[in-house]
Amino acid sequence: MSNKGKTEEETTYNNIVGRNIKYLRKQNKFTQTDVGKAIGVSFQQVQKYENGINGLHSHNLKKIAHRCFNTSMDALSDPQMIIKHKGFSEVAPEWL
Repeated sequence: MSNKGKTEEETTYNNIVGRNIKYLRKQNKFTQTDVGKAIGVSFQQVQKYENGINGLHSHNLKKIAHRCFNTSMDALSDPQMIIKHKGFSEVAPEWL
């Protein structure tokens, strides 16, 4: 689902989810291809999710959360997920 015609709120949500997926993918040392195979999409689609270009259908969000990261859909959509993640302080890293 492209961001074309999306509201600012929807685009922000897509960016948050994408950032969280990218963070967890790197923490777990998965490639975009690994994540794509787990949910049945190409690595290019995973790239678009991570960059916030495309939003995820709830079905794929659930598959990524459960199959790849053993977490909840809520965690992936939490704007503070990375800050709350084990090992991080209350200050977000500069690259966020």
